[in-house]
Amino acid sequence: MKKVLVGTSLILGLWGAGSGCTGEGGAGGRGGTVIDPSELKASVALGDVELSWVKSSKPASRIVRAENAMPKGPDDPMATVVYEGAASTASEPLRNLVATTPDMPRTYHYAVYGCDAPGSCGGRPATAELAVTIGQALIGGGYNLVWRHAEAEVCEDAFQLGTAAETSSPGWWKSCDSNCATATARQLNATGISQAEQMGLAIKNRGFPFGRVLASEFCRCMRTAELMNLGPAVEPNQDITGFAYDEGNRCANTMSLVATEPPPGTNVAIVGHAGHQCGVLDALQWGEAAIYKPDGSGGSIYITRVDSTGWASLQ
Repeated sequence: MKKVLVGTSLILGLWGAGSGCTGEGGAGGRGGTVIDPSELKASVALGDVELSWVKSSKPASRIVRAENAMPKGPDDPMATVVYEGAASTASEPLRNLVATTPDMPRTYHYAVYGCDAPGSCGGRPATAELAVTIGQALIGGGYNLVWRHAEAEVCEDAFQLGTAAETSSPGWWKSCDSNCATATARQLNATGISQAEQMGLAIKNRGFPFGRVLASEFCRCMRTAELMNLGPAVEPNQDITGFAYDEGNRCANTMSLVATEPPPGTNVAIVGHAGHQCGVLDALQWGEAAIYKPDGSGGSIYITRVDSTGWASLQ
C-alpha cells in the first residue's frame, strides 16, 4: 500500500486551471508537446528536507520517495507520497527519514512527476538522492539516546540493603553521599563529572534539541544528566533504575522507552546503567550513548554508539 504523508507540512497543494503551467501552448507545452519536470533538488535545512524543481507543462506535480531504490513510478506502492500540488517547492520533516550509517547505508530517492489531475500523474520524472548524516538527523529530532552514566568509581552500592520493596533504608540508592564510610551508593569521580559536563557542552554546541531527559534514580545517573544540562528538567524514572524496583524487566522497560516517539522536533535523553543483559546497552562504556529511532510499529531502529568524546566530531 502506497504511503501518504499526513499531518506534516507536506500537504496537497492547490489545483486549478492555469496553476503554474510552463511552456507555450497551454498544458500540453509548446505545440502540444509535454514537457517533463526537471532539476529536482533535495537538501537538508535544519529540521527539514527542502525540495525544489522545475515544473512540467502539466498543471501540478507529485513527489514520491523510496529508500535505497528509485521509485518505480508515481503510484509505486512501496514509495511514500511526499507532495502533490501546483507548487514547485515543498518540504518534509527530517524526522521522516532515518540516518545513514556505515553498517546500514540509507539513501533516499525522490522522483517528481507531472500530473494532469489529482491522482493522474506520469511521464518521465526528475530525480534526486539524499543521505542524512547522524548529525543532521539529530537536529531534526525524533531519536532516543540511551547513555550509561559517566565514570563512577567512588564508594560502592550497598545492595545488601535490599530493593525498594524490602529495604529498611528507603531510597538508599538515591544517596549522593561520597564519604565511603557512610555512603550507600557508588558516585561519579572527578573524571565522570568532567565527562558529563563536556558531553553536554559538545551536544549544545551541535544544536541537538531535547524534549525530555530521563534518568535512573541512582545519584550517579541523576548527576550525569544534570551536569549534561540538556535543557529539560531531569525526570527520575523507576523503570530504568537498576536493582531497586523491577530488575528483571529493566531491559524491556528501557527498550519500551526507546520505542516511544519523542516530542515533536526533539530527541529524548535516557541515562541509566549497564549490567542487565540488554544487547548494545549492556556493552556501553561510561559516558557512552546508543542512538535509536522509533520505527512507528512498537519497536526501534538501532543507529549507532557514540562515546563520551565523540559528540563534537559526530558526522
